[in-house]
Amino acid sequence: MTPADFARVRPGPSRVPRLRSRPGFSLTELIITCILIGIVTAISTGRITSMRAQQQVTRSAGLIQVQMEKAFAIAGRNRAPMRIVFDSTTLIFSVTNRAQTVVYGSVKLKDDYGLKRGEVNVTRSPVEVYPNGFANDTLSITISTVRGGTTYAKRVRMSRAGLVKVI
Repeated sequence: MTPADFARVRPGPSRVPRLRSRPGFSLTELIITCILIGIVTAISTGRITSMRAQQQVTRSAGLIQVQMEKAFAIAGRNRAPMRIVFDSTTLIFSVTNRAQTVVYGSVKLKDDYGLKRGEVNVTRSPVEVYPNGFANDTLSITISTVRGGTTYAKRVRMSRAGLVKVI
């Protein structure tokens, strides 16, 4: 054999052992992933709770506004007085006829929105709405809730002339 024969590289498998690649993740990668998921969850949970409380107050105030406007529309259409009633024990806001035998609409603030007794304040109940478009008094309903140290509040105001605003 000549030295040129030894210089040639021989094709074929090398004799150096290679590490086989195994499918899956290492324990370190899994721990880091779990820690990151935990951090993101902890950050987003507080924000989701506050958004939920804010939506709870906003939706209940909007629904009360619709019921107040409905009382003026029904009084004019039926040519009969309507009564806006708020029951502070059950937290039900309803629009009825004067004798309170027919309920035209109601909002269950306790059952549907999870509000408590001290979170809803009403200036006067009941309020009569007459067919000529006027009410016997103004009405103001304040909804406020405290979640996570933050207070969320909305006020629904109704004038005697039927103007209803959420503030």
